[in-house]
Amino acid sequence: MSSEPAPLWKKNLYVLWIAQFIAMLAMSACLPFLPLYVRLLGVSDLKEAQQWSGLIIAAPFLFSVITAPIWGALGDKYGRKLMIVRAIIGLAVAMALMGFAQTVWQLLLLRMFQGAVSGFIASTLAFVSSTTPPNRSGYAIGILQATISAGNIVGALVGGVLSDVIGMRNVFFFVGGMCLISSAIVIAFVKEERITSSTEEDRQTKSVIANLLLAWNTPTLRNILLLIIAAQSAIVFVSPVMPFYLEYLGAPKEYLSTLTGLIVGIVGVFSIVFAPYWGRRNDRTGYVKTLRVAALSVGISTILQSFVPSYEYLFFLRAFIGVFTAAIIPTLYTAFSKNTPHENRSGMMGLASSASLLGNLISPSMSGWIASHAGMRWCFAIAGMIMLMVSLSTGKERRNEEF
Repeated sequence: MSSEPAPLWKKNLYVLWIAQFIAMLAMSACLPFLPLYVRLLGVSDLKEAQQWSGLIIAAPFLFSVITAPIWGALGDKYGRKLMIVRAIIGLAVAMALMGFAQTVWQLLLLRMFQGAVSGFIASTLAFVSSTTPPNRSGYAIGILQATISAGNIVGALVGGVLSDVIGMRNVFFFVGGMCLISSAIVIAFVKEERITSSTEEDRQTKSVIANLLLAWNTPTLRNILLLIIAAQSAIVFVSPVMPFYLEYLGAPKEYLSTLTGLIVGIVGVFSIVFAPYWGRRNDRTGYVKTLRVAALSVGISTILQSFVPSYEYLFFLRAFIGVFTAAIIPTLYTAFSKNTPHENRSGMMGLASSASLLGNLISPSMSGWIASHAGMRWCFAIAGMIMLMVSLSTGKERRNEEF
């Protein structure tokens, strides 16, 4: 029996899954040891290292918040595939240069440069959401978001191990090479069918200002953007202090990078497994109940991490968090995509990505400050409370409304 060939949107989805997995593996490889890299660059005091770690992790998002909507609008005008290729090559250059950093200030500037020129995730999200049939968008976005978890798992493990074996600087060069491989895959295999808009009115409706006004004047879109900011802030809040928290809880110092990679990666393992389930669920039903339950579960589990007596207890809690984290951001992205005009999809998804990046920008800086002044356990408590607020906010909506 012969089977029909997969439609173009599905072929592109599979190719972008592979390309984004490679890119996320590369980006995540440096994250477990990035706070330790700050020490290598001369910041030896623990409180200063915590504060610098928060700034370094948040730095790319400072410019990404601004540039993501711009790149999205340009994708609507000139092609979304072009923006994907541009983003991944920019990321490759930025990451490779970090391996040459000699001071923490140089690393900070390079991280800011990374945020300004990259935006790979936003570009792939815009491409997939604009080319996938509406009744399959939840599934497609869930699958695509699962690559973030998959890349985080493998990248965190590979980066943690490689940094202990070959040194932290060499991992950055590895990252740059992996990004170039990802760009080659996109160039060779992703096919884009474009409808060219030539009128001045079409160009104006795809501008960044037009997208901002549309989002601000549409209550549904505005509310979703605020929820994305809050949810993403809670998810990444503890990232800058995780290696230090493991050290505080008695983790062996000689395996600190590897254990950090495992703790980060276990969330991704369960996110990968459950992301398709949440995506299919979102295509069948509304989003409010899914988001409410998921945010509540993540919020409680995150708070419980502040009470553990030793680092071994974190593995179970992080696994449970991974199950429900897989539902939160993809659900919000899917709801946002389905409520935006198709002709503005890339630019509007750039705004959604910008909201996520804003959460990434705000919370690590706050986390570093809180850890240095109030203690690391408070970081987990505050992150959990933010996520509980997300759950309560969605719980106020009527059951027959999406948002």
